[in-house]
Amino acid sequence: MRRGLMSWSREELPASVLDERVARLRAGMERDGLAAVLVYTSFAEPAAVHWLSNFTPYWSEAMLLVLPAEAPILLASLTPRVHGWIREVSHLGEVVSAPRLAQGALEMLAGKGVRSGSRIGVVGLDSLPAAVAGPLMKGWGTASVVDAGPLFTALRQPCGKEELALANRALAIGLAAVAGVPGDVRNTSELAAAIEASARAAGAEEVLHRVAPDLSRAGALRRLEGEFPLGPTYALELSVAYKGHWVRLGGSHARGARPAGWDAVEAWVGESLSRLAETGADGLAAMPARQSRWSLESCVGVQPLTLARTHEQEFVHLPPGSLAVFSAHAALDGGGHWYHSAPLVLGGGGLRGQVLGG
Repeated sequence: MRRGLMSWSREELPASVLDERVARLRAGMERDGLAAVLVYTSFAEPAAVHWLSNFTPYWSEAMLLVLPAEAPILLASLTPRVHGWIREVSHLGEVVSAPRLAQGALEMLAGKGVRSGSRIGVVGLDSLPAAVAGPLMKGWGTASVVDAGPLFTALRQPCGKEELALANRALAIGLAAVAGVPGDVRNTSELAAAIEASARAAGAEEVLHRVAPDLSRAGALRRLEGEFPLGPTYALELSVAYKGHWVRLGGSHARGARPAGWDAVEAWVGESLSRLAETGADGLAAMPARQSRWSLESCVGVQPLTLARTHEQEFVHLPPGSLAVFSAHAALDGGGHWYHSAPLVLGGGGLRGQVLGG
């Protein structure tokens, strides 16, 4: 369940921006011959519906119905007693109670005059829960329900100035939380307490952290259950949401002397981020480490961040101007591990991006 402040600031994200996004989706629907698009949302997959309407479920699940000529309709598994709150924090037409999402969607499509068997698209179809996907496919016809993920991905990036400003605010919350960690922090419980207190007080909707407690032994970041001592070096990663906009940041921390090799990999990260902001991901130099890997993530679908590219392979093309997160992991020549993660706007094609917070 979301535990932080959930609200809609119309100054930070005007309704006109949401209207323009829906209009772009409708243009794609017309081009692809889709009579309607359904967009799934849940606690774990809130991003697409939020981008179109500003709605994020604090629990349960919902589907957004986008038709060619009326305001988006939210079919919500949440009880009617929270419909007033939904309308306060979202830019929607109707809000309809739908304990069984698939049945509710089928009934709404029929009620709005969408011809049975016409092509409809679903954003998030590949990860749609079976309890929703099965009845929807059976009721509408498998051949008539198509994946609208590629259509949505093509619209989702590059980011606009409003999204960039909200991401910068989320980053500022995360950076302040990291800066406020006491220098004598001893264990993961103290670390989590310091992060939570700072981020929640600053207005974070959510803050998730992963830790590698002792980089001299292992570099894997984990969500830790229980209390673990921190070694002389540790890595901390934060995923911070502010008004539905997520960023990820992370770094390696030394509680004493900095290990040999950190200066070289940190210089490489600085150079790589500059290159990414200038020309994109092609041609990054190799990291000065025994073993290394890097990745780019971005919001292109129902999840807040999706893996788009690694040092080995591209999965999703990110155009210049895309808001992304660059992460790098290294096993150092002298032993030990190192990690860094930072958000940025990609450059390329004559467009110059920027490293957020830089």
